[in-house]
Amino acid sequence: MWKIRMAALLTLIVFLLAAGCGPGGSKKQDSQAMPEKIVIQAPMAPPTTPLLKFAKDGTLGGAKMELILYKSVEEATTRIAKGEADFTVLPLNVAAKLYNKQVDISLANVSTWGILYLLTTDSQVTKWQDLKGKELYVGAQGSSPDVLTQYFMSKNGMKAGDIKLAYLSSPEIAQLMINGLAKNVVLPEPQATQVLMNNSQARMARDFYEDWQAFEGKDARLPQAGMVVRNEFARSYPKAVTEFQNAYKSAVEWTVANPAEAAPLAFSNMNIPSPVFIKSMEKTRMFFASGSEAREDVNIYLSRLLDISPDMVGGKLPDEKFFLAD
Repeated sequence: MWKIRMAALLTLIVFLLAAGCGPGGSKKQDSQAMPEKIVIQAPMAPPTTPLLKFAKDGTLGGAKMELILYKSVEEATTRIAKGEADFTVLPLNVAAKLYNKQVDISLANVSTWGILYLLTTDSQVTKWQDLKGKELYVGAQGSSPDVLTQYFMSKNGMKAGDIKLAYLSSPEIAQLMINGLAKNVVLPEPQATQVLMNNSQARMARDFYEDWQAFEGKDARLPQAGMVVRNEFARSYPKAVTEFQNAYKSAVEWTVANPAEAAPLAFSNMNIPSPVFIKSMEKTRMFFASGSEAREDVNIYLSRLLDISPDMVGGKLPDEKFFLAD
């Protein structure tokens, strides 16, 4: 059902973008011009906290900033289709799928590099093979937790059906494990920390980032989510894109260095309790890399997903134009 809804949504996106790209659909701007407003959308998760930091100031180079916290990828992609967001944080496979469907976007940066963990209350589970024949709760089908779980199943010699995958939202999965109703789960931060702080029987069995390096090499990085920009916006306002990238990079560095100071922003905007946020930042690998700087890691990641299921990335690797030029 998720795949059917996603396919219909992608068709709508292509139609709407095609309808808006006729003559006169965009205005040529001075290279130093700034827009009246910059609209950013991002999920309700710790890596969004840097956006809360600099969006709180309200302006960037004279342009007003509006931050929208979305609840689902479908909501975010619909807004992209309507041209209602200039920058959007997305799972990288979703960004690639949109690009391969001719959506006019580029990857501006990657900031999320490893926030997924396998948690268990089962004393017999220490490695992936131990899950064979067991039930495993994973985030929405087609999401980063799902696609990476399938990658590790494949790498550990398992096939579809060897593990009974059950799909729910990450907050729902966290509550199940806190209440003792789920034994094996895949969770991102901060839900992983929330569970560990509220269920004394839960423990971390696998770190996805470390497992990724075990298969891809010790220097390999695991890019999970990045920020795309509308190409029409980037062409019209190159100065705004440059200033945005610089401001976001500084905000990411500030958040990583000052989790206690960033925690109130996460609580007031995303209802993440401060103790949970501060503790979760210890297991949140977050740093800024421009799209071009992240190209090699992104291509490796998407290539592995392509090997498992071409549909995960839209049937092929995106070409070089997918990466926003510095």
